Amino acid sequence: MLNNKPKTKTFEFLTLFTMVIGTVIGSGIYMKNNELLQQTQNPIISIALWALVGFVCVISVRIFIEISSSTKHFGNGTIGNWTKLFINRKVASLFSIFYLVMYLPSTQAFFIGTFIMYFFQAIGVVIQPSTQISIYLAAGIFVLVGFTLLQMYKPKYNKTLQVFGTIFKFIPLVIALVAGFVLMDKTGGSSAMWNGGGETGGHWSTTSISKTAFIGGFGAILFSFDGYIYIANAQKDATHKDVVPKALFFGMIFVAIFYILMAISLFLGSPDGSIQKLFEKLLSGGAKTPTELVANLSRVISNSILIIICALNINVFTYIGAVDVQSDAEMGLLFSGKQKTTMTEKQAGWTQMAIVAMIYVIMVLLGFFIPIATAGWEGINTIITMEGIKTGIFYAPLTLMGEFASAVSALSFLLISAIVFAAISNRKTNKVKVDKVRFFLPLAIFSSVAMCLFTFFGIFTFVFPNEFLLDDKKWIETSGFIFTIMLVLSLILWIAVFLIQEKLLFKKYPNQMIIQELRQ
Repeated sequence: MLNNKPKTKTFEFLTLFTMVIGTVIGSGIYMKNNELLQQTQNPIISIALWALVGFVCVISVRIFIEISSSTKHFGNGTIGNWTKLFINRKVASLFSIFYLVMYLPSTQAFFIGTFIMYFFQAIGVVIQPSTQISIYLAAGIFVLVGFTLLQMYKPKYNKTLQVFGTIFKFIPLVIALVAGFVLMDKTGGSSAMWNGGGETGGHWSTTSISKTAFIGGFGAILFSFDGYIYIANAQKDATHKDVVPKALFFGMIFVAIFYILMAISLFLGSPDGSIQKLFEKLLSGGAKTPTELVANLSRVISNSILIIICALNINVFTYIGAVDVQSDAEMGLLFSGKQKTTMTEKQAGWTQMAIVAMIYVIMVLLGFFIPIATAGWEGINTIITMEGIKTGIFYAPLTLMGEFASAVSALSFLLISAIVFAAISNRKTNKVKVDKVRFFLPLAIFSSVAMCLFTFFGIFTFVFPNEFLLDDKKWIETSGFIFTIMLVLSLILWIAVFLIQEKLLFKKYPNQMIIQELRQ
């Protein structure tokens, strides 16, 4: 018996350690490293930002060990429930609605859009925007409904797909990690790391640092780390609770180091810092001018991998969205109906699907009708050629969608910071019973302030893009103008839904309010 306990602890440590890696490492490094490079215009700064945000997230995991201990024996470990405990029910409802109408819809819409975009790039056929937009709308809604039905009616297959996805997504990443160093072009011609290198031929190394380099890219990185705090709730089901902090802490250290190494590898081996271009280079044998057959085969395989990654993420967020909506409704944070006190899985799934569909349609329409000069996109009347396919113009209609998803992910860190500040106050008030963690106060203050700064810089970069700050272009003529309008309207929608719920629904149906008080 004495020999079994250490083995059990070791097994649980490894299980939790693996869970951290599988939860955090995902689509961000696949899709956002190129966006990060475009924002900072410097790979050295990009790598430094990966390290900085990773360091803060490692610290935050230790902080959330204390916060999540509040739900170790009861309740759900969600942003809404922690906010309810440490702040109050109204603020928790406000945060819950943020995830309902902004965070989950924008993120899932982005994955749906990129799923279709990578399909277009894989087939390599010239399809004009007037036809593309119809395909985006019809195919996007079809994909969303399909995954929603899978989640609601075949949950067993849904979970199997999640397990497969966790394993599959690491295979291309490990290959890319090695390939980037092997395919490093020391002359700089096909490497984004060196001066004069990469697809743009720009100066992206230590000799050229723009005045906006240090504030750019935070949105893309926060998108990649987003969701990491949920792993802190693993202590609720752990047998040996003393191994949880160690497993989560070392797991996040591994994630941070892995992201840094991946970024270095992609900048060394890829012309634009993206995993897609690295795969194309790898599959063509590193040739700068591969034959047409090899180039086409490389394009099909690399884009097919990304299609699968997008599909897996659509599936994951379909599950997360339904679970969060149902959980927050049960906790009295979302209005669940006139007479009902709970929300079924199907009701939660349909609710989330309807909101995602609405946001997706709006984002697609905006993307196709708004010109983006920096991407060579003139709107719905853009003429696409085979050369345009090679330069990635298919991504142009999704530029605004990708930026918005990154910005909303950055905003979610403000909510996380609010909980951390409340937990700091809880050290004095002892309002919520928690398992106190050593060095909590200094680490909490540092990380929460850092997160607020990261969020500010992340939003600032999208509101005031480089063409305004560096190229002296009128702000109203940049993508920042449209982005700002869209962000403001989304914030208004968020507050409006919250006020409708609080001032109309909960007041009209007081039985819901009574249930909320009982659940606090």
